[in-house]
Amino acid sequence: MKRFNSSMFMQWVIFMPLLLPIAVVSGAFEGMKKVFERASADIIENDSITPFEA
Repeated sequence: MKRFNSSMFMQWVIFMPLLLPIAVVSGAFEGMKKVFERASADIIENDSITPFEA
């Protein structure tokens, strides 16, 4: 059985509350950036074809 590493445990206890919100916020910004990129690509793609041209 492995020995319990108390210093590693303390590092996780100290740094996890700092790293987790940073990871969540950066993931949310990446998701929003991708959504806006896809939406703008769809708008530009659909803008060139207008349904009212005859």
